[in-house]
Amino acid sequence: MVLVVGGGPGSASASAELYDPASGTWTPTGSLNTGREEHTATLLPNGMVLVAGGFGVGVGILASAELYDPTSGTWMSTGSLNTARRFHTATLLPNEMVLVAGGLDSAGSDLASAELYEACTPTPTL
Repeated sequence: MVLVVGGGPGSASASAELYDPASGTWTPTGSLNTGREEHTATLLPNGMVLVAGGFGVGVGILASAELYDPTSGTWMSTGSLNTARRFHTATLLPNEMVLVAGGLDSAGSDLASAELYEACTPTPTL
């Protein structure tokens, strides 16, 4: 299955859908708590998906993060980024932490900072 979440440039969205490549079908799943674009989505070792940062219409650059639980099809808020960012990267590291790095701040300036998300803890935090 492939999870497609949020919107593209100029169209923040809270929608999420699952694509089944074997059948070629799309199925709606639970919506994000915050509509966003220009965010990252990272598959975690426990099967959950971390969505972090991005841009929200009427909200601006986001520091919030959410976890998708594929067993229930629902999203839950999790620890926020220390720095709101969009166009950043999020990389799962061998130690099961997620490195969130770079991107742009609310002024459109490049960010030279990075953060670690502890995905391996029972209650993940940024």
